[in-house]
Amino acid sequence: MILVGRTGLDARLRLDPGVELVRVKNRVEAVGELSEPWNGGGRSVVIVADGETPEAEFMDALRSLDPRVRVLGVGGQRPGLDGTVRADEEAEVLRRIIRGAATAERAPTADEPAPEIAAPPEPARAGDGSLVRLMLSGQDLTEAAVQIVRERLGRADAAFVLGQAPSGSPVAWRGRIFGALECTGIESAVLAPHADWLGAWMALRDQHVQLREAAFVDALTGAYNRRYFDLFLSSVLEQAQDQRRAITVLVFDVDDLKTFNDRYGHAAGDLILKETVRLLQSVIRPSDRVCRIGGDEFAVVFHDPEGPRAAGSTPPKSVFDMAIRFQAEVGGKRFPKLGLEAPGALTVSGGLSTYPWDGRTPDELLAAADQRAMRSKREGKNVIRYGPGASDVCGDAAV
Repeated sequence: MILVGRTGLDARLRLDPGVELVRVKNRVEAVGELSEPWNGGGRSVVIVADGETPEAEFMDALRSLDPRVRVLGVGGQRPGLDGTVRADEEAEVLRRIIRGAATAERAPTADEPAPEIAAPPEPARAGDGSLVRLMLSGQDLTEAAVQIVRERLGRADAAFVLGQAPSGSPVAWRGRIFGALECTGIESAVLAPHADWLGAWMALRDQHVQLREAAFVDALTGAYNRRYFDLFLSSVLEQAQDQRRAITVLVFDVDDLKTFNDRYGHAAGDLILKETVRLLQSVIRPSDRVCRIGGDEFAVVFHDPEGPRAAGSTPPKSVFDMAIRFQAEVGGKRFPKLGLEAPGALTVSGGLSTYPWDGRTPDELLAAADQRAMRSKREGKNVIRYGPGASDVCGDAAV
């Protein structure tokens, strides 16, 4: 539940333990809140304060993030709203309306359900929805946002510049200055609303990056965490099914890490984990993902959306080659904090599983790779194995 502006409903809605309530000051913050990774569970409901008339771009941005989102307004019905609530609504009736909006295909009011309103069509020009999509894909939205400003001003020479420009208007958010918006012949007062809009989007971009990193990145090693692994693997498997491509998962850990922790302390063990991630990132491709899924257990999703880069190469074999290079990097690494006995003694053991041979779901692939990693441990360590499902394309490597 996201409340936009002064709705006056906060106290009554907070009484409902089944409602996760967030209050934001404006529509840009509402879009940012809906974009956060923890908002992917149930259907979201947005309530805008009395007098607010949602713009088409705002609605488009919300529905780009969640096509099922429902937008209600306090007071009378306004264009674009899915339903309304009264400012003086009794708490129980208010909660019934919210639950109905979150579960039904249309959002009811206290008196009568409002008619279903389809999501607005994609606007003819780029709008807030396009910026949301850029932000969620990890791309910088600055140039796209400036282009929107140019269209709104009707001037192709409008530009965002770093620092403060004497003839421009500051692009800032809550005292933080990103730069300035300038356009020859247009006064600062005319540029100011556009600069404020641009500053809000830049602040939202930075906040989204920071929160996404906090939600999805392991603080110690810099690898992605288990939550990210689950989401990313599910996503790339859907693509692999559509595009008939292979996806390979490597599960591994550092052999005898507990012994190093006991002998040299946990600081040394932490150094091993951090350096292991760094070494692995040096041999994989930019599209592959390294994830820490347990205390000393890691998983790598080998995913190339462009397909094999070398003619005739096969994904399981090329991944196996990368894994072997990684083993060699770890084995040859000197860890200065471990003392004279440790350099060269580190090894890793793991297992590989490949879609579609070894499994068709994230759980199946993870289980298959984990089983092979445990077999590597039992049979001498310092081994990376893959199963017979991919043997026809991997050749004579160990199975």
